[in-house]
Amino acid sequence: MKTIKAILTFLGAALLCSSCLDSNLKELDVFKGSDITSTFVYYRYVDESYTHVLSGAHAVKQVTLTVNNDIDTDNGTCDITVTIPSNFPAAELDNISASELVVAVSISTAAIISPMGGSPALGTPADWSVPHKYMVEAADKSKKEWTITVDLVK
Repeated sequence: MKTIKAILTFLGAALLCSSCLDSNLKELDVFKGSDITSTFVYYRYVDESYTHVLSGAHAVKQVTLTVNNDIDTDNGTCDITVTIPSNFPAAELDNISASELVVAVSISTAAIISPMGGSPALGTPADWSVPHKYMVEAADKSKKEWTITVDLVK
């Protein structure tokens, strides 16, 4: 009797969790954009003046830098001019350089971005004193190669 109840319960659950709808479904849009739409640049540093009570570790702080973008979607270039904001820590002014910046970008909806040819992963500290190449792939599988260049103005 227990076996019959278990089988009926399983069959009932299978029927409740299935759908008869397999036609007349709305066709969803496939996004075609493979562009970089905006950029963000950060500077991270260790704040030696703060020590965590339990671990004794110093705090890692992040400052958002001021950016001016020149994004050319036709040629696949993204030139970023970075300036230091007024709230930047004075003690770190001598330490900031293009070789230790964190760059992040926004891309087209449903696209993915991948580094090319040894370029650093976006969102991690890296050397931006030289241009880096990235491939942006749209949801429709179209691809565009991008070159990102950063110019730090002190």
